[in-house]
Amino acid sequence: MLVVDMSTVPKKFVIKPFRAHCQMDKEQAQNIWKSLSSAVTEIYNKNASLLSFEELYRNAYNLVLHKHGDMLYEGVQDTVYTRLRSVAEQVAVCPDNQLLQEVCEQWKQHQVTMIMVRDILMYMDRTLGSVSSQ
Repeated sequence: MLVVDMSTVPKKFVIKPFRAHCQMDKEQAQNIWKSLSSAVTEIYNKNASLLSFEELYRNAYNLVLHKHGDMLYEGVQDTVYTRLRSVAEQVAVCPDNQLLQEVCEQWKQHQVTMIMVRDILMYMDRTLGSVSSQ
């Protein structure tokens, strides 16, 4: 009969995923939103090359993960609304002979900007979109 000492047999090594057990409080969430808001403003100002999209995506992901997705959604909605109001005012004072050209230019800029903002908020879009459709 073979006797094996179990203390010498190596145990199976299991790597558990990291889970932070602390919840994000409202103040932390607001600080993260401020950084995301300023990033969206920088995107609108055509300074996107200075931004880390990975970090911005991670911040948006963490807000949604810690149940602050509604705050993120409403903040983005307000930021985009404010920006579009200023664009509308800018287009409104444009001379008639340049109106169509200005509208086209602003539309192109808006499309590029929204693609970048979408890339940052992709997790929010997938998560909150699926929750609201249920």
